[in-house]
Amino acid sequence: MRTQPVSSRPVPVPVAPRSLRRGVAGLVVACAVVAGCSPSSTPPPTTTTVPRPLDLQAATASWQLPAPVSRAAVVVDGSAIVVLGGLATGDTSTAAVVRIDPASGSAAPAGTLVRAVHDAAGAAIGGRDVVFGGGAATTVSTVQAWSAAGAQVVGTLPQPRSDLAAAVLSGTAYVVGGFDGTSMTADILATTDGTTFRVAGHLAVPVRYPAVAVGDGALWVAGGHLGTAESSTVGGQTDAIQRFDPATGQTTVVGHLPVALGHASALVLDGQLFVVGGRTGSTPSAQIWAVDTATGAVRAAGSLPGPRSDAGAVSIGGTGYLVGGEVAGPVAPLDTVVVLTPRRG
Repeated sequence: MRTQPVSSRPVPVPVAPRSLRRGVAGLVVACAVVAGCSPSSTPPPTTTTVPRPLDLQAATASWQLPAPVSRAAVVVDGSAIVVLGGLATGDTSTAAVVRIDPASGSAAPAGTLVRAVHDAAGAAIGGRDVVFGGGAATTVSTVQAWSAAGAQVVGTLPQPRSDLAAAVLSGTAYVVGGFDGTSMTADILATTDGTTFRVAGHLAVPVRYPAVAVGDGALWVAGGHLGTAESSTVGGQTDAIQRFDPATGQTTVVGHLPVALGHASALVLDGQLFVVGGRTGSTPSAQIWAVDTATGAVRAAGSLPGPRSDAGAVSIGGTGYLVGGEVAGPVAPLDTVVVLTPRRG
């Protein structure tokens, strides 16, 4: 194949039009003025402030209950707290109903239940305050309702049940845990009126005296007593944190408390789930634990002014209230209320 001779003439280099050269020059000047302007430069990283963990500040209220009480059904009725029944001084069940206005600090008798019970569960549903089961001389299945007009029996549970808890989610009350007088009860009952019940699911770990609250669309059951004997030192306690999903009816163990714990209280403040007080064995605790509902992780989040178990826990307007309760046996009910305030760090 023949080759062509290579020309010795220089190859002309294209020159950009004058207007384009002016634009490029202007860009170079602009880059010189604006620091960091270059084809390969990246914007400075943004900083995100991570909020400090949410803890609880606990202080004893300046006002008191009309009489000491523990193991009562405690519910929120509008802006008031209603205490229904419970265990009074002398280790006897009471039928007393007490209405508390936390804004003014007034706590006054408001009537009586039809039947004196303790270790019952309570929920505000259908415009009235409902008390599920409880113990008297024996474990009972009675469902009572109280309103300003008085108290009445409105139904019965499928079987007797005491040492139970209840919480309301989307207008439905869920009755959780407990003891029928002979054996542990795993059924989770659902009701919207306190009269008719359906089995919505079952606990993965049947317990009595659990700490129960609603958070992130689920029911959380923390700790509890495992034995059928009254003493929490017989049969043991659990550190399990159980999550019940009403949408699926499934209950799973999603975490563990640092210690086995029963007779504790639970509530949600500012989106954070807290487990408060309770007993480790027969020793009452002042510890407050925070539970991460996304991971099941648990951390210390404060302490109560003193050890306390079997108290009613409610929240109103972003503030929590721990009502009554007791200290180490023999049973010594308390007439004090602890105010729980969320704080960062």
